Amino acid sequence: MSIDRLWFGLPLAAALLSHPVLATDDLGALAGKWSVKKVSEQGQDFTQTITIKKDKFVFQVLGAEGRVVLYAEGDLKLDKLGPFSAAHFINLRAGASASDLQDVDDEYVSIYRLAGDTWTMASSFDKERDQQKPGVDVYRRATATPEPATLVIDEIEMADTPQSGTWFVCFEAKAGEVTRRYYVEGKGYDKNQVTIPVALELPKIAPGQKCSFRLQLDDVDADVCTDEVDNRSTGEFTVSQKGAQAFKPEDNWRYTIRWHLK
Repeated sequence: MSIDRLWFGLPLAAALLSHPVLATDDLGALAGKWSVKKVSEQGQDFTQTITIKKDKFVFQVLGAEGRVVLYAEGDLKLDKLGPFSAAHFINLRAGASASDLQDVDDEYVSIYRLAGDTWTMASSFDKERDQQKPGVDVYRRATATPEPATLVIDEIEMADTPQSGTWFVCFEAKAGEVTRRYYVEGKGYDKNQVTIPVALELPKIAPGQKCSFRLQLDDVDADVCTDEVDNRSTGEFTVSQKGAQAFKPEDNWRYTIRWHLK
């Protein structure tokens, strides 16, 4: 199939030319991914996305199950047309996928309005084109999915404990399907205000996930990781790039957990 037929033969293709719209001062605000859900004339659901990076764009039409139907990329030239913000989409290449592109001998101009996370675009008004009807689309900023990283629980700062003599510690953390335990046989503490360098690493954890934990103290080393433990505290915190959270499970027990993502 020729690129002209691919480009103009798909009813969805009109969306491509209707999406790229920018204004010079808006490039920073438009950086990222935008999407809109639509229904074709044949009653089929599809999604259009446009990703902006500096003065480049990538446009995709996604059909069922996220399958790419149309892919296009090119350069953005931003300016003003009187009171309107306009984007010129030039040096276009398009095809059925990113690995099957051909040059498109045309330039498209769209008028748009940007308001927060809403990008409204009027497209295909610049000139008549076969099988491309003028229209208006309202895009929403796509929420980026945080990249998984390794959660490192650095330390537990024990400000006060319910133990009066030498005590031992067992700490277990869980995030997603990953569980890690800190316990050092024979390692006891005999005072408060100590920092325990647990250095637990839990892989494939993203910001915003919950990490639950269980912290146990006992004056008998053999009991500290069992159900016969003297003192048990459970809790959770929301994973962030770097953070700390204090807990007070009892009147005479206070501690802080510190972590970071790497």
